[in-house]
Amino acid sequence: MIESEDSFVNADGIAIAYRVWQPEKQDKRGIVFISHGLGEHSGRYRHVAAALTEVGFICYGIDHMGHGLSGGARAYVPDGQLPVRDLEGLYQIARAENPNLPALLFGHSMGSLIGLGFELRFPGRLRGIALTGLATHVEYAQPAWLVSLCLWAARHIPKLRLSPPTSLTVLTGDTEALKEWREDPLVDKGMWRVGTSAALVCLSREICRRAGEIETPLLLLHGSDDHLTPASGSRFLAERAGSADVTLKIYDRMRHELVNETERDQIIGTIRDWLLAQL
Repeated sequence: MIESEDSFVNADGIAIAYRVWQPEKQDKRGIVFISHGLGEHSGRYRHVAAALTEVGFICYGIDHMGHGLSGGARAYVPDGQLPVRDLEGLYQIARAENPNLPALLFGHSMGSLIGLGFELRFPGRLRGIALTGLATHVEYAQPAWLVSLCLWAARHIPKLRLSPPTSLTVLTGDTEALKEWREDPLVDKGMWRVGTSAALVCLSREICRRAGEIETPLLLLHGSDDHLTPASGSRFLAERAGSADVTLKIYDRMRHELVNETERDQIIGTIRDWLLAQL
């Protein structure tokens, strides 16, 4: 696998970084965009990209605004449509570099919302969408009063960091993966900003409201013990999406970051095989 880094400047003058992972020997068969979760960055999906490049995919992993190597206030996304717009910018770059390859997307948590937001804004561009830890019901993981407080605070003090107390073990049961998370200097370890949380709640509500407009094939993978983004969000989309091709899998006793669980090889293999089947 050949890895490179680059960036582009978005409409707000923010540098948006991205990584490209290319097959070293195999012919390129398709493009997979990788859309990461809140507080992390595309580099955490290097192992996913390795599995995909082995079968001929070229992967473009974006660092969303305020994340990883990209510019902007750390972990601050004031409007869910802004990273959707940035993803479209990366799409145009990838398309120019690979004009004849089909495009697909893999997204996790916040990145799942951004991916579905892209699908709603630019329908028909993606051949398939694979998601883990879908965050369409993210607000149901918190008390209603706290969600209301967050939405109010976002209008007045959007950059305030205010997060409900959670243990790091909600992410995965793999202790080595948690150690890597703690030691990763590009992972934002502060509390969530209320403006970002509100933006994600608003985007998730829009996706739920417009679920019937999503007609692209979907793969929805969720852990039954995901306490950050309830699995009910994946079940909801599986039932309401307009797509005739929806695959839903709930993994018993697994947590939020499926591709970092001890059973990661099985999960990533499922994603790889499903993406291949969409070509």
